[in-house]
Amino acid sequence: MAGFLSLLFINNYGLLELFLVSATSSVLPIPTEPTIALLLSENVRPLVILIVLIPASVLGASIGYLLGKYGIRRIIPFHNPEREKRVHAWFGKYGAALLIISPWIPFAGDLVPIVAGIEEFNPATFLIIMFVAKAIKGTAIVYFLSFFVQLVGLHL
Repeated sequence: MAGFLSLLFINNYGLLELFLVSATSSVLPIPTEPTIALLLSENVRPLVILIVLIPASVLGASIGYLLGKYGIRRIIPFHNPEREKRVHAWFGKYGAALLIISPWIPFAGDLVPIVAGIEEFNPATFLIIMFVAKAIKGTAIVYFLSFFVQLVGLHL
């Protein structure tokens, strides 16, 4: 019965669920792939999924960034100023590359936007990089799953 109810929810509110899961997945490790696969199996167009997925994923990363910039410092005080300077210098040098690949790193990649906020990475650069990174990953995942759903013939 629970499986039926969740399937009914996805059928009726699938894109809303995708938006909510995508927006929170940068803070909570919730995968978006099952929702994407179910939407594809219900013949939702891949472009529609991408139109919801990419902005929601960027929003989620931005929430992580803001948590890092304004929230985490209050909860977790940093006691080692020398170490913090080294991390700041490292992130300044390699942060953009780390942000580009972060969507592909399971679990730890979700923390990179938080670290970017802690390290006060440039917000405009952050948004541009996250948009590109999330668009690349989202497109790859949606089209891979679209191919897989067609191959397997998964229709619920």
